[in-house]
Amino acid sequence: MEYKPDIRINNPIYLLRQVQELLLIAETHKNSSSLIYACLECRIALELLDLNLILHSVKSEEREQIIEDSKPKNGIDRVNKKIGSLKHKYQLFFQAICELFDFGNEYYNYKKSKDLQYRVSTYIHSYHMTDEELKFDSENMHTCLELIKEVDDFIKTSLPIEDGAYIVLGIEIETMPEEDKLVLNEWKSSNTMNYDDLKEKLSKNLTLRRENK
Repeated sequence: MEYKPDIRINNPIYLLRQVQELLLIAETHKNSSSLIYACLECRIALELLDLNLILHSVKSEEREQIIEDSKPKNGIDRVNKKIGSLKHKYQLFFQAICELFDFGNEYYNYKKSKDLQYRVSTYIHSYHMTDEELKFDSENMHTCLELIKEVDDFIKTSLPIEDGAYIVLGIEIETMPEEDKLVLNEWKSSNTMNYDDLKEKLSKNLTLRRENK
């Protein structure tokens, strides 16, 4: 996707490209305001990635309502509690499926995403900072710059790359084969099933489906 500074696109990777521009301005002009704006773009990029991953786990006709439900404060959290596709066990389940089908995919650490969102918000809501803390060469702003780089790395390592482009993968929970849904429910509720057990159960289901074709 070509970056055009006069056009805004709600895409996590596109927004990270905008962050690069803001960092260039910040470093060229020793401008801490650009660092704060970069934090805002990082926050939006993280939220967009969270939302996109949820949208890729539901039917297309359900997505408009999910977007609407995500608009209020903490809306993405509430949607995720209902859908569950960003939760740790679901992400491991999806990872197991990707491995069985040899799809390139990266485990998504939603807990890490939320932590990064909280930390960049410290700089977005910078009203509490002193004039010294807001100086570009302060330790506070140096920490801010390192945090921005951490967000960039997190997002880019959370997405698989195909033909040089980052892609978002997902599996629709409702349209999964019933036998896989049973495994998912067992996996979510079990305290004893490990990842290898999960993969074995899914592999057996896959083998049976192929034999019964």
